[in-house]
Amino acid sequence: MHVAQTALKRLKLDWIYWLPARGNPLKQAPADFYERLHAVRELIGHHPNMFVSDFEHWAGVRYTADVLGHFIQHCPHANFVWLMGADSLMNFHDWYRWQQVAETLPICVVSRPSAGPRALRSPFAHRYASCRLRERDAALLADCEPPAWVYLKAPFDRTSSTELRTAAQKR
Repeated sequence: MHVAQTALKRLKLDWIYWLPARGNPLKQAPADFYERLHAVRELIGHHPNMFVSDFEHWAGVRYTADVLGHFIQHCPHANFVWLMGADSLMNFHDWYRWQQVAETLPICVVSRPSAGPRALRSPFAHRYASCRLRERDAALLADCEPPAWVYLKAPFDRTSSTELRTAAQKR
């Protein structure tokens, strides 16, 4: 929620679509898809600018590059931005077709306590250093041609996604 709220405000986005993954090949034992889907729905509640989609599940896609290809093809006039926490940027270079993702749409990276400035030394950050926007220009990101990215420093929320899911399930 920290990443979404920070990006919504600082990038001046109209909407955020949450796309829980069917499975994460980089995690040992990811939570069940339906548990994650329900938890995300509980987490965002009735936020007027956030929506949850089970697209990956019903479309049968597994990789971010495939998901983005679908959205770009079916919504050619939309300006999409991929949002991620800095902790995800640390292993972004391990994602399947990560360079294709970086060159498909702009990326917003929000600082997270588990990564901090180390994320700025990641293979992605080095490869696309010349494509990085200044933080004060973050609101321009959605209109940039990829590859383009911004790193947003934000007050840390130390709550993990697992903790958020657990809290949402108790409601």
